[in-house]
Amino acid sequence: MIKREVVNIKILVSCLLLFVSVLSYFNLQISEPFDEEFHGKQFSTFYVDYEEKRVEIGMIGDILLHLPLYNYASFLPSFEPIREELESIDFLLANQESITAGVEFGLSGYPNFSSPPHIINDLKTVGVDLVSMANNHTLDQKEAGVLAAIDQMKKYKMPYVGAFESIEDLQTDRIFQVDDINLGCLNYTYGTNGHVTPVGKDYLVNRIDKEQITKDIQLLRKKVDILIVSIHWGDEYQLEPNDKQKELAQVMADAGVDIVFGHHPHVIQPYEVIKASDGHETHVFYSLGNFFSGQKMENTNIGGIAKLEVLEKSINGKKIYSIENPIFVSTAVVKGDPYKINLLKNIESQVGKTDMWVQQHVFGN
Repeated sequence: MIKREVVNIKILVSCLLLFVSVLSYFNLQISEPFDEEFHGKQFSTFYVDYEEKRVEIGMIGDILLHLPLYNYASFLPSFEPIREELESIDFLLANQESITAGVEFGLSGYPNFSSPPHIINDLKTVGVDLVSMANNHTLDQKEAGVLAAIDQMKKYKMPYVGAFESIEDLQTDRIFQVDDINLGCLNYTYGTNGHVTPVGKDYLVNRIDKEQITKDIQLLRKKVDILIVSIHWGDEYQLEPNDKQKELAQVMADAGVDIVFGHHPHVIQPYEVIKASDGHETHVFYSLGNFFSGQKMENTNIGGIAKLEVLEKSINGKKIYSIENPIFVSTAVVKGDPYKINLLKNIESQVGKTDMWVQQHVFGN
């Protein structure tokens, strides 16, 4: 009996010694099994370098300085009610539709605008980062008016797109870095109210041409993370996009655009997500309406600020981009001395339209 117990104890001791030996061996082989500085394949499941960035991109609609607006010595009082909203956006575009040719051309309203250049400085003051210049009023003061307006953009250090002073200017990419995210911008118009571009100077204003737009998009797409097109299109005063807008939106989506901001109808039109042939999604605001004008037709005093969030996900150095959270902040122009732009939700009783109506129209039910 005692002999059997001694044998059992010896076996147990042998097993323990064997287990300790094996454990010591593996401990010598892997002295630091979870070293944070090690990136070998066998430990890839334990280490993920992940970062997120969010950038908000926005655009305001048509700015048309009719009488009495073009006589204002400052536009800041008109912008003050929505200034905080504008300044909160990381990258903001504006469609300055009335050409800022200046007093040398005689300040004027419709049909051939010539607006005071200090509107540009005031837009910059309230947060605008880029002015879209291609629209049906670009050539209202002919070539000289375009060049004068561009001179004013440079004076106030305001980036511009869609109208250019030379072929070299046209060929200079409009790329903007916002929190290390590269944004590319293009701008086109359907026409210029019968004003003809001088021969050999097509660079003065970008016109809609499907083949050229596709080429431009494909070239710029390779250089940027997010591609935006600001486009002057559609039928005036119509609350729905026409077939040409829909067709062109699909062309731009297939070419690789991420965001389309539309203007010209002077009233708001819906938002839509279009799928490209390769599955890529393009976010389209067909018309942003009027942001600041003296027009009197129905719904022309209502516009807004279209906003989208760009999300950059960085996973072990690889960057993936998505566009999320489309928002339309409705605004309205209230006539007075001076005219002022207000958040629609704050003045619904004065305007006769509600923010709910705008949201339903832009985004549907």
